[in-house]
Amino acid sequence: PYGIIGNCKTCALVKKDASIDWMCYPSFSSPSIFAKILDKNGGSLEVHPLGKYKVAQRYIPNTAVLETTFTSQKHAFKIIDFFPRYKSLLQKDHQLLVKNNRLIRIIKPLKGKPKLKISYDPKPNYAIEKCSFKEEENELRCTGFSLASNINFEKIINGEIIVLNQAKYIVVGEKQDSFSVQRCMTLLYATKKYWEKWVETLILPEKHRDAIIRSAIALKLLTYSETGAIIAASTTSIPEELHSGRNFDYRYCWVRDAVFCVDALTKIGRHYEARKLMEFFMKNVLEHDFIQIMYGIHGETNLDERELPHLEGFKCSSPVRIGNAAYNQVQNDIYGGAVDLLYLFFCYYNRRQMTKKYWRFLSYLVNQIKFTWHRKDNGIWEFREYSRHYTYSKVMCFVGVDRAIKLAQFYKKDELAEKWVPLRDEIKEDILKHGYNAEVKSFTLYYGGTELDAALLLLAYHEFLEPSDPRLINTVKAIYHGLRKGYLVKRYTKEDDFGMSHSAFTICAFWLIDALYYIGEEKKARILYTAITKRSNHLCLFSEDIDIRTKKQLGNFPQAYTHIAHINSSILLSEWSAKRKRIEWGVKRKEWF
Repeated sequence: PYGIIGNCKTCALVKKDASIDWMCYPSFSSPSIFAKILDKNGGSLEVHPLGKYKVAQRYIPNTAVLETTFTSQKHAFKIIDFFPRYKSLLQKDHQLLVKNNRLIRIIKPLKGKPKLKISYDPKPNYAIEKCSFKEEENELRCTGFSLASNINFEKIINGEIIVLNQAKYIVVGEKQDSFSVQRCMTLLYATKKYWEKWVETLILPEKHRDAIIRSAIALKLLTYSETGAIIAASTTSIPEELHSGRNFDYRYCWVRDAVFCVDALTKIGRHYEARKLMEFFMKNVLEHDFIQIMYGIHGETNLDERELPHLEGFKCSSPVRIGNAAYNQVQNDIYGGAVDLLYLFFCYYNRRQMTKKYWRFLSYLVNQIKFTWHRKDNGIWEFREYSRHYTYSKVMCFVGVDRAIKLAQFYKKDELAEKWVPLRDEIKEDILKHGYNAEVKSFTLYYGGTELDAALLLLAYHEFLEPSDPRLINTVKAIYHGLRKGYLVKRYTKEDDFGMSHSAFTICAFWLIDALYYIGEEKKARILYTAITKRSNHLCLFSEDIDIRTKKQLGNFPQAYTHIAHINSSILLSEWSAKRKRIEWGVKRKEWF
């Protein structure tokens, strides 16, 4: 039951009762200062009203500003949480984007004189360190960050009762300016305007409009604006299922996710983030002369994994891990994904000229596919001990060469296109021969196997086969009956490194929706869409997984991959094309950062 607020540098998770239980500082991948989500002693910022209150939480429409309202018979107050992000209020710098690295909390009385206590309990470095508070220059300082407030610091530290007879503010983060209630309200107003303006730039269908907006803002909040990287999720070690060991750090940027992300962002008119994300990968691949499956937000390539045994984990479900050992896995699908990224950006959507730098990059990727497509890998699901000929990896190698050919043809480099055609045809023939199991009547998880794989729902999306092809239709039907549990969809049913999985991967439900729509099963697609969208939380946010038994969200949160798929499915079922809309408009929209 969390909401996310942020400034595209870092973020915080705010519980439905307004407890701030997760915040890394000063950036997404920095150690946490609040980590109660992972351990009851992990640190938090909380407000405890005296008496019984009803609590309601919502985002101010079309913004990333979160409101939590407490109401009783005699008293009421509102908590407003946000990170400042706005265009400069100074006329001479009105185009300058300001993104103060501070969390601002405004507590406003609405009725009566509520009494409450503030619990400010930061625990730096994943709760390894303790804060030694030092009051200096109207700030309460701790190592690396400080607090400013119009509440007496002793009352905050000692948890004394505060009578809310006027608006209060709490500011946590970088060294503070001179703050006041008025300044906080000014920053709130400017931040609201920023997000409203950002939403105005989106190109949206009328149907599912509000849901798409919320997913779009979630993706923006997971963007590290300094480099253009988009993290998979804001958290680490929220388990895919409780007590399973499936606890991983998702505060990194995956190549695979980026392909879908560029597609979704471009569909809704956000070329700026799409271009920055692609340039982030380009820069890092060319700089290091190789491509890996994921990067740190600053382009880090070494993401060594370690455990934090002093933290009990989400709902006592350890271990808590930081870093991600999958970074050095062999996953051959990433080369095809990277080519698809170039195709989407330069050919399908933007029609911009590719420079020599990009052509060199493309040639490098095709050569990587040439030398690796026939080899075993760890697959899209990042099996840690299982190296096989995974069918989806082969499909993405086909996609990579196919899109490279299309790019060459579009830019009239016919000799280059002809050179790559035999490789594309060889890969496709191999997949059709070894990846499809006639007895199972489906493409399977790996060559020669019988297990189903929800990733193969993407065969139509990637245009590997026509939607009318019986093999594709059979695969969708087999997954519909074999991996679906009501409106939830499992990734696979085989035992993996951690045993048998009993949770559903939320994105797979959206992939099934799309696949059903492609093969003409629109009614089934719409029924599933209605059901799965009801499983978002109270703020229309999705995590990675849903427990099949309890139907509760699990996994890292909010999950970019799921929100990307939500945007794509919502647009697909709206029977509307962002591309057609742009052509109808016939104008280039001004970028809004």
